[in-house]
Amino acid sequence: MWYVHSSVLVNIQSHVMKDKIMNLRDYLPRGNHIPEWLLNIGERWLGFHVFNTAHRKVEKEIQDGSTAHFFSLACKHLPLHYEAEGVENIPAEGPCVIVSNHPHGMSEGLMIGDIAMQVRSDIRIVGNEFLQCVKRMRPYLITVDVYGGDAARRANMAGIREMLRWLKDGHCLILFPSGSAASWSDEYRRVVEDPWQTNMASIIRKSGATVVPMHFSGENGALFQFVTRHWKARRSALLPREIKRDRKTKHQVRVGRAISANRITQFETDQALSDYLRLSCMMLRYPGLPANQTVDNKRDMEPIDSPASPASLQQEIDTLPADEHLLYTHKSTGLQIYSAPGCKIPKLLHEIGVQREITFRAVGEGSGLACDTDEYDLYYDHLIMWDPQEHRLAGAYRMGRTDEIIRSRGTSGIYNSEFFSLGNDFVNFVKNGLEMGRAFITAPYQKHPASLDTLWMGIGRFIVRHPQYRYLYGTVSVSSDYTTRSRALIHEYLKCLCMNQQLAQDVSAKTPPAGMNLLGEDAALLPSALGSLQHLSALVSDLEPDTRSIPVLLRQYLRLGGQMIAFNVDSEFGHTLDCLVIVDLQKAPERLTTRYCGIPIFSASQTSSEA
Repeated sequence: MWYVHSSVLVNIQSHVMKDKIMNLRDYLPRGNHIPEWLLNIGERWLGFHVFNTAHRKVEKEIQDGSTAHFFSLACKHLPLHYEAEGVENIPAEGPCVIVSNHPHGMSEGLMIGDIAMQVRSDIRIVGNEFLQCVKRMRPYLITVDVYGGDAARRANMAGIREMLRWLKDGHCLILFPSGSAASWSDEYRRVVEDPWQTNMASIIRKSGATVVPMHFSGENGALFQFVTRHWKARRSALLPREIKRDRKTKHQVRVGRAISANRITQFETDQALSDYLRLSCMMLRYPGLPANQTVDNKRDMEPIDSPASPASLQQEIDTLPADEHLLYTHKSTGLQIYSAPGCKIPKLLHEIGVQREITFRAVGEGSGLACDTDEYDLYYDHLIMWDPQEHRLAGAYRMGRTDEIIRSRGTSGIYNSEFFSLGNDFVNFVKNGLEMGRAFITAPYQKHPASLDTLWMGIGRFIVRHPQYRYLYGTVSVSSDYTTRSRALIHEYLKCLCMNQQLAQDVSAKTPPAGMNLLGEDAALLPSALGSLQHLSALVSDLEPDTRSIPVLLRQYLRLGGQMIAFNVDSEFGHTLDCLVIVDLQKAPERLTTRYCGIPIFSASQTSSEA
């Protein structure tokens, strides 16, 4: 039996307690009266010993002369393992705010410090007073009450001034705008990020800093969620236990592209900015691979037919009487727009099919045929964008006169009836409309800003000649070259904010998209976060590896006030997401219709009476 003098025991206990940065006595009523051995059992179960042991090892390394920074040592000795992508998106200098989700409550604070310190050493993390117990973390902390409220705002003025001063001096600030770890939501039936505090958005707006979104994977366990639900004030005692769990996981960390201060100023309210930044973070949790890498996209592709000779195409163009078929000539580029039914232009129609296939295959789509033509091409009209200087096709657009198609062929004569079940109400609604589709611009003309504009000038002039057509409808495609996360965002945005609910009831897709929805809490952010098409375009550009924005044709239809009817996935055409859209030209912005048509096509009185 070992005998220890009581004074020695007191000194040992005192020394042990001093080594602890988390002591269970502090969390229990009458904790000073509980035996040390019983506290040790509780601390081991709660994970306090993991945290305390790691802290002692960090302290020893620093005292032994280690040059590693605190966050690196903390991640080493706990240990915490992570895999980070996009670290290069953190600016190496200048005012910067890193905003992140808060799934765990403590471990991401250590990992985010380690990640940020890979790029720059001038970081401060905004946290609550609980973190002050970690001595070596204090130099990196700005402590505030991030839960908000009038009393908290008054108490936090010093901290807020310090944050603004830190940013205006050109440094990096790290924020967890939710202020607390993600918790169970009865509404969404899963663990969800807590609401982000809009006062953090206000600070960002005032600072003029660049913002970098970051996302951490994972969530806290069932016990933590249970305690949060019933005794939220006590859950901080469980954070070390969650770190104990986190040590067994390799955390996935994604760093998004930097959002410029100029873009930040475009948000009119702190709430809109807060929701946008949160959405930017949460979109990083969705798969970032191109959608065509997640599906079986193998198809037999025939060798594409050779293009026709320029002379033979020019010869056929010359047979089209200009007064009947020439719609528009662009003044600066000289590009011409002709219209003609497919049955009258056999050589040009074959060239359209060849160039369609070349253009669509280049973006991961295409029919797989040697020449992309079908039976609809023969009785549909074609807008032909012709380059008279090079004697070659620059692009084309197909148009179906719905009234004539229904009269001669019925509903099955409409191209999109292959992909959507079109009800009688919808067909009757669009009978005085043009079905648009199969648009393309060949590679040499794609980067010229006038090319798409020229095609739309042709559409406008066609409508002037045929004023009975009030609607434009058809599908616009989102290629499977886009990442899964971008396609989900575009699909959800169109579904939430751009649907014609009445017409949508009469149309159903034959292959509706599956697995292309955002989680409910992310979709709920869209009306506020993406209040303009520019915000959607910017976010998609941030999510895409090549920074592409939303498809240009989709943007054009939305600018004209286009509304969505239904969505279909075309597995025979590269798994494109086809969005069935309709534009009411009487309700489109007058400046655009006048521009494309050359004249105002609808009077104010006519628009009013038809509304």
